[in-house]
Amino acid sequence: MSDDQVKDATQFEFKAQVQQVLDLVINSLYTHSEIFLRELVSNASDALDKARVLRLTREGLAEQQGEPAIEIELDAKARTLTIADNGIGMTREEAIDQLGTIARSGTTDFLKKMEGLGKHEGAESAIDLIGQFGVGFYSAFMVASRVDVQTRSMLPGAEPVLWRSGGKGSFAVLPGEREAPGTRVTVHLKEDADEFCHDWRVEAVVKKYSDFVTYPIRLGGKVINRAAAPWRLPKAQLSLQEHGEFFKHLTGARLGDEPLVTVHYAVDAPVQFHALLYVPPRATPDLFLLGRERPGLRLYARRVLIMESCESLTPGYLRFLRGVVDSEDIPLNVSRETVQEDKAVRQIEAQLTKQVLKALKELSEQDADRYEKFWRAMGPILKEGLATDWKNKDAIAELCRFESLQGGPGKLVGLGDYLAAKPESQKAIYYLTGTDRKGIERSPHLEIFRQRGIDVLLLADPIDEWVASALPEFEKVPLVSVAHGELDLGGEKPAAGETEDKRTDAAVKAIRLALGDRVDEVRPSTRLTDSACCLVSKTGDPGANLDRLMKMLDEKAVEHRRILEVNPNHPLIKNAAALAERDPGSSHLQLWAELLFDQALLAEGVVADPAKLVSRIQDLLVQVSSAVVGGNGDGQAH
Repeated sequence: MSDDQVKDATQFEFKAQVQQVLDLVINSLYTHSEIFLRELVSNASDALDKARVLRLTREGLAEQQGEPAIEIELDAKARTLTIADNGIGMTREEAIDQLGTIARSGTTDFLKKMEGLGKHEGAESAIDLIGQFGVGFYSAFMVASRVDVQTRSMLPGAEPVLWRSGGKGSFAVLPGEREAPGTRVTVHLKEDADEFCHDWRVEAVVKKYSDFVTYPIRLGGKVINRAAAPWRLPKAQLSLQEHGEFFKHLTGARLGDEPLVTVHYAVDAPVQFHALLYVPPRATPDLFLLGRERPGLRLYARRVLIMESCESLTPGYLRFLRGVVDSEDIPLNVSRETVQEDKAVRQIEAQLTKQVLKALKELSEQDADRYEKFWRAMGPILKEGLATDWKNKDAIAELCRFESLQGGPGKLVGLGDYLAAKPESQKAIYYLTGTDRKGIERSPHLEIFRQRGIDVLLLADPIDEWVASALPEFEKVPLVSVAHGELDLGGEKPAAGETEDKRTDAAVKAIRLALGDRVDEVRPSTRLTDSACCLVSKTGDPGANLDRLMKMLDEKAVEHRRILEVNPNHPLIKNAAALAERDPGSSHLQLWAELLFDQALLAEGVVADPAKLVSRIQDLLVQVSSAVVGGNGDGQAH
């Protein structure tokens, strides 16, 4: 450009406080300086799209030179990065209007809203407010000391234009030199932006954000983007191998790994979007870490990466999904970087959730082995949805799998299969929670169920405690804990004589008096056949396992008092009943009551005070040994 041309340039001064806005754009709105390259490539792609549409609707336009493409040129010596396209271009008025958008009158209103805010608050508010100014182009000033835009519109009679600015509150517009329609943006890099003079760095940024832009992106004559976006292709055009390759591209999966489930989905209303989602073959440790930012889906807008991990697109219980969502309908409030939480996002989340649950159901019905592999990897995460997503609770419940008393170790059963197998007379789905299958199987609560051949779901995952409380019924059949409340399995109860009932009542009263406020109640049991006693939680109270989990999280957590049930047919209870009838205040009854309570805790794998338990057992052994050798109970043989 000659000195005369520079002298002839028309200078445009930004409004008085515009430098404050530019400072926000350059320093506050974007977290990574590489974003500028994504924005300029996206603008070039938009220009090519507009040119294609305009040629379909209008005649007399200037000829497009060559195939639609985006060219990137680097000049390390001159410290420049140039992005050129042969798209729609701009007239002089359009260059002033579109590249000077930030100078519109809204700037003053924006700055008024920013008044009185601190530095951090100002940056946060900028993220919410400044999107209306279309500042994506201005992200170039994060790395540029000057930006030159050579452009020429494809409209008839358009003249070439040069737009130039150093981002310091003003810009110049003067005659340009471009002969063909399109735009050429030259970024004069600052000294600390040398990295963008290197091919490898620019190629890496393009592959990260713009790999699937429709048009070829060339660097030094080499096409560096894939162009074809798999999620935009019809399902029939993607082979299993191509799905595997794209899954590996997304996740860095190991060689030979393939997704367990694929959801390829597109919808035009109420929100337009394309999605390609995968369920990995195994869960990564970060999925189970509390307090960590959870992984999300990649969010694209018109094939351009907006967010590497967008949590808002899926509920937390589907956080194992990996994949892409591409939509033109999601509002972006800072050019393309920050997604607004609005109705469109919620609609996409609802649609994706529905489709993923549908795909999982189809898999469970068509390939039980593959579904079991999914469940063992992701089941504990999916079950969270029962407690957090009431709209889809029924669909999630259908997908749940559990071990059961009648099934062997490792054998899983669904709630639907449980209902299909139960006898018609059984009015509930029974379950018992615990820390592991072996521990649950030893529980005395299961004795009556074994005797009568009734199956019980064995819930051993920590999340199952919340699952059970969140799922009161399935297909109108109640879920009932075998360790809660009074148990009524129907059928005739063994008859007891009046004398025996009175003795049992006497034993219950004596044991209740001995244990005091350590138990809520003592009562005869209908669920025990072999054991002397067990502890039962009141209906509505958390179970023993949940109490333990809460205690692990908070030592001050309240432990709920429980009910001690005793087996009237057990010899120990019969002996206690006889002694209670003869001598209600016997010291032996006190010791037996303490040991019964300890035994019930021990059956659950928990003893509050092991030393006291040992002491009581020693006292009992002294009594037994003394009786055997004919003593009087004081430890001395006579």
